[in-house]
Amino acid sequence: MAKYKAMLILGSTGAGKTPLGNQLETQDLWYNNYFHFDFGQNLRDSIKDDCTVLTPEEKEKVKRVLENNELLEDSDFPIAEKLLKNFIEKREITPEMNNVIVLNGLPRHLGQATALNNIVDIKFVLFLNCPGEVAYERIKYNCGGDRTDRTDDSLEEVKKKVQILYDQTFPLIEYYRSQNVNIVEVAVDIDTLPLFIIQDLGVLDNMF
Repeated sequence: MAKYKAMLILGSTGAGKTPLGNQLETQDLWYNNYFHFDFGQNLRDSIKDDCTVLTPEEKEKVKRVLENNELLEDSDFPIAEKLLKNFIEKREITPEMNNVIVLNGLPRHLGQATALNNIVDIKFVLFLNCPGEVAYERIKYNCGGDRTDRTDDSLEEVKKKVQILYDQTFPLIEYYRSQNVNIVEVAVDIDTLPLFIIQDLGVLDNMF
């Protein structure tokens, strides 16, 4: 089965992954069509009453994960797979060379990364390096414009998410580096906007 070309955005909560993914959908950077898969938003949408992608048992699992600011375990990958495949079907994405899925929030740890290898071919990893104190300030002032309806943005919750990133997500950088995937790190400050990042990336050719 043909795999879908993808890029992965890594970064702590508040680093601007979602605004960047949304902005990429409006660009033709490197002559590609971008489709932003915001895993966190898809998880939150999946537990709504009118969503039929997951079983009732899977919805309860997702509710517990969201309430406790946890990550899905390796054994829960079928949930992530269902949501990603539903996204691909709804957006009518085909595995053509100029179509790129922008992964945001998935994978979050090595187990998910290896499982995803059967679905996507990650060509490029963009790491938004945003220290915890900067992330909290960005969230407090909604610098990315995407936190209006979020209820998981207390200082303690932000600290917990940043610690999870360090503990489980950072090893992904080394994993993809060992797979010879292009990795670019961008420093994120309080006033860093998606367009600034894209302008910087615009000088990079042949990322894919």
